[in-house]
Amino acid sequence: MMLKAENLTKSFKNGKKEHIVLNSINFEVKEGEIFSILGSNGAGKTTLIKLMTKLLNPNNGNIYYNGKNIAKIGEKYYKEIGCVLEGNRNTYWFLSALENIFYFGRLYGLKDGYIKKKGYELLEFFEIIDDKDKKVGQFSLGMQQKLSIIISLIHQPKILFLDEPTLGLDVVSKLDIIDKLKQLSKNEGVTIILTSHQMDVIEKTADRVLLLKDSKIHFLDTIDKLKSMYSKNKYLLKIEGDFTKKQIDKYFDGLTLGNHTRNESYTEIEFYTDYCTMQQDFLKSMINDGIKITEFVKIETDLEEIIYMFLKNQGDGQNI
Repeated sequence: MMLKAENLTKSFKNGKKEHIVLNSINFEVKEGEIFSILGSNGAGKTTLIKLMTKLLNPNNGNIYYNGKNIAKIGEKYYKEIGCVLEGNRNTYWFLSALENIFYFGRLYGLKDGYIKKKGYELLEFFEIIDDKDKKVGQFSLGMQQKLSIIISLIHQPKILFLDEPTLGLDVVSKLDIIDKLKQLSKNEGVTIILTSHQMDVIEKTADRVLLLKDSKIHFLDTIDKLKSMYSKNKYLLKIEGDFTKKQIDKYFDGLTLGNHTRNESYTEIEFYTDYCTMQQDFLKSMINDGIKITEFVKIETDLEEIIYMFLKNQGDGQNI
């Protein structure tokens, strides 16, 4: 395994109280995979990134890179990783893109000839080569983020850490960065560890997801596995005319309800059930009572909804 966390614990003091952010978590990251860390605000995603990049030290536990404890590797570890934290001030706006690349490349101890060659290669790859001499302050948010990733890759790291890499970007910029990350992972073998609140980004990129809640890991596997475990059969029922709350309580008793819309012309109700017989029984009951059903369709549960339901309902603190 490229990266391994063992019994990792991190807490912060809040006055006299100790706030545990991560509590004895264990996981492994495979070489060349895109590994996504999910969780609600305050779940410990950014803290975990900072622990893995040695920006924070754990209270307990260890992180291993290729079998070696990163606490003992020293500065050499930084040559193996690249990192872009959340926010757009990861570069100097008064410098051009190329000047930024040279500045940070020299901090890594790289030779100018190599920086120029690799820098041009990455500028070409991220499709901002024509703007290399433009001041970064004139860049769009998407271009600034691309440049930040370029700088984090200039020394050819084995692992790239990205904290909310597409936050605030327009659709085109977001999809472009998603495509580039997938190419880096697949074609260059770069291991990418990222956090994001945007489920479409996770769904399009992640090989595996780690889900944090209440300082513990509640899920660690593929998105397909997550969907198969927590996706419920979701249906939309459209009924002619207004449907009273009393009627909803009568016919949908025992079912989990989603969104529902009521007006004088029609009523739309979303509900969840895993039992076909239950669907048949209450639909027959409605029809027998003279209720006109105009539409009944199955809706695929998207990842965002699954994560929402998971975070809302999982509270036992048990690892999965």
